[in-house]
Amino acid sequence: MFLEDGFQIAVTYIFDHEVDPFLEQITGFEQQTNLHQVDITDQSEVQEFVATVINQLEGIDVVANIAGGFIGGPSVAEMDAEKWDLMMNLNLKSVFLMCKAVLPHMIGRGQGKIVNVSARAGLAGTAGMSAYCVSKGGVRTLTESIAEEVKAKGININAIMPSIIDTQANRQSMPKADFSKWVSPRQIAKVVRFLVSEDAQIINGAAIPVYGQA
Repeated sequence: MFLEDGFQIAVTYIFDHEVDPFLEQITGFEQQTNLHQVDITDQSEVQEFVATVINQLEGIDVVANIAGGFIGGPSVAEMDAEKWDLMMNLNLKSVFLMCKAVLPHMIGRGQGKIVNVSARAGLAGTAGMSAYCVSKGGVRTLTESIAEEVKAKGININAIMPSIIDTQANRQSMPKADFSKWVSPRQIAKVVRFLVSEDAQIINGAAIPVYGQA
């Protein structure tokens, strides 16, 4: 959607096998797209990525922190510390590091838009989902804290809260579900696009549900 609107975008990835499927989805927009292999849980790599993008594109107007993952099943008593750390690093630390890296640039320019991805699960604890719930709840609280810090600096930061998204992978993992109640990625993208537009200038520190009937 951002490419259709004429944006130049910088996209992070981890695994080489992710690149070709992604490029197949953006046929015709390759010249607007910059791919960077980055571990977004590593502070030095994030800082280097942000500096590179600022140099290549002469600034960063919008950041969408959409990377994340899910682990559910074990109770707190049964959970491995490694799984806990994975959820905290992937879902929460990555957002903190990206915001930390880009905010000085945005503050210096007096403008910028950031959208983080929390989740409906971040609103309340659920049995067997403690690490995920805490990490996504942390994204929501972090967003609110940053919003208070930058509200007088020309920057807007908000979060969206999806639930089950209508993707092929989710359909395969839950074949008996009612897919008609799930929200499509493009519907969510429309909300993100609105939040970084001038029409959303007065929205700051919000956590917006985007889970429809899911």
